[in-house]
Amino acid sequence: MSTVNRHGGAGSLSGPDAGAFADPGIDLQSVRPVGKAFVSRGHFGGRWTAEIAVNDSAMELFTNLAPSSRFGVGSVLVKKHASTSSSTPGPTFAMAKRDPGFFPEGGDWEYIVIDAEGRLEDRGKLAACARCHAEGNADRVFGLPQEAREAPTR
Repeated sequence: MSTVNRHGGAGSLSGPDAGAFADPGIDLQSVRPVGKAFVSRGHFGGRWTAEIAVNDSAMELFTNLAPSSRFGVGSVLVKKHASTSSSTPGPTFAMAKRDPGFFPEGGDWEYIVIDAEGRLEDRGKLAACARCHAEGNADRVFGLPQEAREAPTR
């Protein structure tokens, strides 16, 4: 459990993690969902379902992710978890692209961890996050798994 006080507020993220994070440079409330929920193979390997949401500046690039993709400063990606067995909310992880030089070892991403109760657990130049995300498909980002991609509309 977190020792950081929960921030108030509401927005696009619902449930206990809504408004959990307040930073004028990173707006976690302006994200929109991408794709469908899927079983997370990365964070906690199979224990959680996950939903991805991104802000407008990251939407087109994320939905068309290619090995050469590079996100711009201000891009925000959020991965919200829920228990696979009960749908109980789990942790939320976010990445915010910062200015070049912020964290070169982490692709200049700031990593953010919010617990299931909506409290900020950790943020910043998190080596454990950067280590795993170094294996990302593009710019330290993993795309949606096939089963989470929206079916094309006719």
